[in-house]
Formats: sequence, structure tokens, C-alpha cells
Amino acid sequence: MKVIFGLGNPGQAYKKNRHNVGYMVAESLAGEAKFRKSLRLSAFYTRITISGQDVLLIKPRTYMNDSGRCVRKVVSYYKVKINDILVVYDEIDLMLGEIRLRAKGSSGGHRGMGSIVSSLGDEGVNRLRLGISGNRGSKELSDYVLDDFSSREEPLLEETLALAKLACFAWVGEGIDFAMQQYNGKAV
Repeated sequence: MKVIFGLGNPGQAYKKNRHNVGYMVAESLAGEAKFRKSLRLSAFYTRITISGQDVLLIKPRTYMNDSGRCVRKVVSYYKVKINDILVVYDEIDLMLGEIRLRAKGSSGGHRGMGSIVSSLGDEGVNRLRLGISGNRGSKELSDYVLDDFSSREEPLLEETLALAKLACFAWVGEGIDFAMQQYNGKAV
């Protein structure tokens, strides 16, 4: 079984925030499948099939900065190997429209990913980062990531989510190396 974690913050107030693109990708992958709530896993979850493989989609119910708690619970409960996990989240250092996959590495300052690396004690977690950067102006980073995308950005966001969905399909079907070759350096 593969597990895709879409990071974000729970609640309607955050639904369209830049910080919630991980949730958006998970919802896009789910299609008609409905997410259920698990108190035990601190997650919203659903199961889908991609390329004949069982895939568990997880949206942590913890806030972004505590994502590792949910990831650790899911990994422990389902006995998932680290290389069978893909974490999808926002990246301020990439422009909206860009995506980037990596097989391992540090958190790069992203607190959600930092929480996951700390909770698992392992930097070898596959990740898919979606660019959220645009015209930030003088806004503080913490305020900017909690802003909604503008109406002008929404078409580009939809294209970015579609590209990310294809990258997730490639990861499940062919693995991280193939997905990186196919999708790193691509932008919409």
C-alpha cells in the first residue's frame, strides 16, 4: 500500500489558503471518494486505486506545524515503509505553477515537513512540493501562506493541481525516480 499525505490546516477558514495545496491535491486525487474522520489517526482519510495499487489518501487533522503526529500514527498503524509515503505540500521558494519532487532531504524550513522528519526520525521521505509564490508585497510570510489564492491565480492553481495529480500517478505507478525525471523542471 502507498500513502499520500496532503498537508494543510483543517477547517473551512483555511480551505483555499496557499498553505492548503496539499489538501487540495489529496481532494483532487480522491475524486468522488469521500474522506472519513479518524480520531485514532488524527486524520481525514480515504482509499483509492491508482495503477492497480491500493493508495491511502491522508489529510492530517492536526495543524500544519504538527503534521508529524498524524504521519507517525498512520505509519505505525498501517506498518508503512518510509519509501511508500509521499508528502504533498506548499513551497514558498517555487513560483505558482511549478512543482518539484524529491526522494529525501531536510525540511527546507517548512514546519510541516520539519514536524514529519522529526517525528519519523528520517529525512528519506518522498515529497512533492507545489509552488505558491506570487506577488507577496510587504506581507509577512506567515500571513501570506494563510491567504487565499486570488481570482487571477485560480486558473494557474487549477493547472498546477492537475500537474501535481499526474506526478502522484507517476510516483505510485513507476516510483520516485521516474516521477522526478518526468515532472521536475516542468511548470504550467
